[in-house]
Amino acid sequence: MRLFESKYGYFTPDGREYVIVDPRTPRPWVNVISNGDYSMIASHTGSGYSWRGNAGQNRITRSYQDLIKDSWGKYYYIRDRESGRFWSAGWKPVMAQYSLYEVVHGMGYTIYRHRVEDIYSEMKVFVSAKAPVELAEITLKNEGATSRRLDITSYFEWVLGNFPDEHREFHKLFIVPAFRDNAIFVRKYLGQFPDGKGRWNNTDWNQIAFHGASEPVKSYTCDKESFIGMYGTQERPAALFEDELTGKCDRFGDPCAALQVEMVLVPGQSKSVVFTTGTAIIGEEDPEELLKSHSSVGASRRLFSELKAMWDGLLEAEKVETPDPGLNIMTNYWSKYQAISGRLWGKSGYYQVSAGYGFRDQLQDSQIFLVADPGLMRKQILLHAQHQFREGDVFHWWFTIGGGGPRTGCSDDLLWLPFITSQYVRETLDYGILDEELSFVDGGSATLYEHCRLAIEKSFKRFSPRGLPLIGEHDWNDGMNAVGSDWKGESVWLAQFMYLLLERFLPLSTKRGDGVFADRCRDVMQSLKDAVNEYAWDGEWFIRATKDDGGKIGSKENEEGKIFLNAQTWAVISDITDSERKAIAMDSVGRILLKDFGALLLYPAFTKPAPDIGYITRYAPGLRENGGVYTHAAAWAVWAFALMKDAASAYKAYSGICPPNRSVDIDRYMAEPYVTCGNSDGPVSPMYGRGGWSWYTGSAQWLHKVAVSWILGIRVEDGFMEIDPVIPPHWKGFKYTRKFKETVYEIEVRNPENLSHSVATVTVDGKGGGPKISIVNDGKTHKVVAILGRSKD
Repeated sequence: MRLFESKYGYFTPDGREYVIVDPRTPRPWVNVISNGDYSMIASHTGSGYSWRGNAGQNRITRSYQDLIKDSWGKYYYIRDRESGRFWSAGWKPVMAQYSLYEVVHGMGYTIYRHRVEDIYSEMKVFVSAKAPVELAEITLKNEGATSRRLDITSYFEWVLGNFPDEHREFHKLFIVPAFRDNAIFVRKYLGQFPDGKGRWNNTDWNQIAFHGASEPVKSYTCDKESFIGMYGTQERPAALFEDELTGKCDRFGDPCAALQVEMVLVPGQSKSVVFTTGTAIIGEEDPEELLKSHSSVGASRRLFSELKAMWDGLLEAEKVETPDPGLNIMTNYWSKYQAISGRLWGKSGYYQVSAGYGFRDQLQDSQIFLVADPGLMRKQILLHAQHQFREGDVFHWWFTIGGGGPRTGCSDDLLWLPFITSQYVRETLDYGILDEELSFVDGGSATLYEHCRLAIEKSFKRFSPRGLPLIGEHDWNDGMNAVGSDWKGESVWLAQFMYLLLERFLPLSTKRGDGVFADRCRDVMQSLKDAVNEYAWDGEWFIRATKDDGGKIGSKENEEGKIFLNAQTWAVISDITDSERKAIAMDSVGRILLKDFGALLLYPAFTKPAPDIGYITRYAPGLRENGGVYTHAAAWAVWAFALMKDAASAYKAYSGICPPNRSVDIDRYMAEPYVTCGNSDGPVSPMYGRGGWSWYTGSAQWLHKVAVSWILGIRVEDGFMEIDPVIPPHWKGFKYTRKFKETVYEIEVRNPENLSHSVATVTVDGKGGGPKISIVNDGKTHKVVAILGRSKD
């Protein structure tokens, strides 16, 4: 059964794969494939690029950001040597007439199926689970009645360092290719960093790149001009009008990699070849050995099995079965895969290339590991703590290669460390993490607990006379970058966030005997609560912030940007206000901000630049944060509505941002229906509902979290699991399975009375209990049944 089928494609019945049947999708639909070290992007057209470490500092192959043309990649040409006709394994670059074209995006791989002139080709591309190597296994089958003499030719261009390499004429001078042992090896005698004496352009790139084939190479070239031809194109390269490639391989041209292998196929015969591309760190890894261990069909199939097993381990530790197939698909597979492969490991996408980790970004993303491998979340927390300064502030982001980054006055960055740490400890009970001794950027070290406390204490020093946190250079919304330049403007959202953070961090301080700090946190919580309710309530919602001059943002007084989403949702999430104001604020969200495609970040959109607010006002109205649906915040709206037990609004807010649901109007949405977008256009945009900035977005993890924790209502805290669903009343129930170390809990929720919430009874292995279940790790499988029912009071 095909799920969420549109004219461009569909999900397979289990939801693990998305099959594209028409290459003319509204935008490139890609797969970000990574093992945490080496990564690649595979577009549905066959385009894309590769990198190691990060895509900004260590790009391996060339590409340019152009979502209209999508015309850069690692291409594989198939040619009939008798007729001279050629096409490509992917649709690009040749775009030949075909009788079949399908692309399958899966967990860690992409498969291209193509049939041209009775030749069926299947190209499977993936990255080894454990090595800095990508593989393209190409199988050709002769489905005709006569023998065919064919060749397959690879082609791509090298970068080998910082990207973009805009001064190409300079960078190409340092790239030195060589052909030996059936492969191309490449050095670059120009590194990305200065030498030990601070001199730039005086080091080597620290790796050797390679490109090889499992079959004997018939001919090759390392020279772009000899392949493309002067004024030529990738669609019709000059080399494919010649019998062989030129064999030119020196350091005096524009470097590329092209290998040509030959196949003769009798009718019905199939043959396969594997092309490998990768890098080896000089002095640490052996490029010849990497090639040898990856360059065979047998190795390719063994490595592919290992890859699938790796992703099974990360994805199958948790499973949901609900009446909503879109929620099932995203929660079971694609949200987790996107957060891990795209955000945490690959750190890149077609809409945005990153050269590092955002301090708050990947901390939040790391929550995706809580079920499958909490140790990976632990590792991420410890990594981020080491990018803090002794004063408690942090890098806004940092380069993952070479280190360094902007030490900014962003007011919320530093607080995500104690927030995520407390979340990790609450769920795993790993109090030992707090004793880990970790360095500061500017020298010295302290325990993780002290790192977290320093972040909080630093923020305590950034309060206005009214008791509200100062917004500084900006808070969560980077686009509000002019609100508090003079350190006078206030952030109401930050006050709400800090209130919840302190509530969650308090138990850690108390458990460690740090009573003085715990008392200080309680005092600040009360001060924040008083200030928010006294100064930030605008009658029907909370204002978002105040400017340096005291002017309000997100108020009825404003002509534009009258109401902001986060100040309402976090009033509920943080529990900083009373039930009446929560209800009024969320009613305003429902009336004004909640639309068919999720909750708008603000309303109405800014139509003219406001230099005292920031670049958010300079976006076109309805785009991204300026009156669009910003998916990260829209997921928080689901959380808030669920806390209010407003199942209808929670489900509407979720359904609007759940990508498979957009298959019904896919030409409006344009983006991939299998991963979240960073945003979709708001109603004032002529492209209302258009998705953008897919893959590299923190919304993937949050979409998963709100689905499990707040719609299904399965939450783990302090050794207990709570079952507190907020679901559509027409759901007759759902199932949820989760591993806890060696133990499995199989949960079934039944809804015989068509309710949206309120658990009446819970049994564990047939024995009665409460809505909170004590978790035991006994290596067994436990069956839990929860039944929704009306109170008997």
